[in-house]
Amino acid sequence: MAETWVRKLAMAGVSDITMNLCVGRDAIRDHFQHCELVSTPISFVDEETPSGTLGGVCKQAFGRVARLLDGETSPAVEPFSGSTLIVPSGDIVTNLDAPLLAELLDIHRHSGAAFTMALVPVPQERIKDYGTAVLASSTPRSGPLSRDGRIIRFHEKDPNSPSNLNNASVYFIEARFLRELDQLRTPAQLGTPAPFYDFGKHVFPALLGQLPYIRLASDNLLWGVQYDGEWFDVGQKRDYLRVNEYVLDGRIAVELPYESQPWGYLGRNVDIDMSRVEITPPVVIGHDCRIAPGAHLGPYAVVGDGWTIGSEARLARCVLWERYPLVLPNGQRLASQQMRLLDPHEITAGTHIESAIIAGGRIDRHLHDSTATIDEHGRLATLSLDYIPDGPRA
Repeated sequence: MAETWVRKLAMAGVSDITMNLCVGRDAIRDHFQHCELVSTPISFVDEETPSGTLGGVCKQAFGRVARLLDGETSPAVEPFSGSTLIVPSGDIVTNLDAPLLAELLDIHRHSGAAFTMALVPVPQERIKDYGTAVLASSTPRSGPLSRDGRIIRFHEKDPNSPSNLNNASVYFIEARFLRELDQLRTPAQLGTPAPFYDFGKHVFPALLGQLPYIRLASDNLLWGVQYDGEWFDVGQKRDYLRVNEYVLDGRIAVELPYESQPWGYLGRNVDIDMSRVEITPPVVIGHDCRIAPGAHLGPYAVVGDGWTIGSEARLARCVLWERYPLVLPNGQRLASQQMRLLDPHEITAGTHIESAIIAGGRIDRHLHDSTATIDEHGRLATLSLDYIPDGPRA
């Protein structure tokens, strides 16, 4: 998902790309260091403890001269030298391509706004899941960017919001305004008095005069641009599965590192007898897989690299990840040989998988509407696809 943004930004002519990393940072670094991507260099800002959406962007923008709060370390990147930052969230998947990003930048600059966000209409029953914006008035436009205007109210995950225009987490921010915000930034911790570290919870209300303990300059304009295209936030796992279906249907443009087939995509070094396997398109079979005779794949089965699928196993509307390094509680990363012993990446004979996301293991039970992964001892752990951890979040 992050790679799609790197490709788009590079095609749009962006030459200074920085990623803010915390959870999963080793896997992300490994990916970009070993995949054949674009020639645009990528810098990384590592965080041991997340500093919020505002804190992460400030560290990316100001680099080694960034303002640091207690416990924070100086990012080992050079300060951004331009005037406008383009800030997409890495877990957003959309068909906003390079020409549309250029058009968004042009709208932002002509509006004179300090901060512009893309807005996507969502079904009324989903407004409780997102931040939504109300436009004072709007100017109609042609094409996927259908209208734009000044934002006068913002509702963060409010089921009673009068608007279904969702914050699409694609931002255009003036660097001089970000400096003003950085001086007000607080730690991203529960219980922080007068917190100021999150765009949706703090920055947007402050821009609209709705945050009583923060006063920003009155000439900082918040602008919105409606985008009528495909858009997903994969924070919810069912949406993640839908993204994969959209990719396989060609409704979201993503380059896949596999050979195109009439039924989907096929990787290298795959042990399969096509005459003895039933495939219902579309399907992905990754590199170094073994598919036993009698297996049934599809529709929308995404089999990542290195899996063995047993005879009479049935896979539909699911995603099986390639093998990623397992990090032990003490921070040690297991060697590849140890990983293969703990994680055989196998769906056993006769096992049925549907509407599931599987990170690894030996799957010897039927799974439906589930996620599955293994711990450092190789033990399988499953959860409901709709599981959400308890407790408050910063």
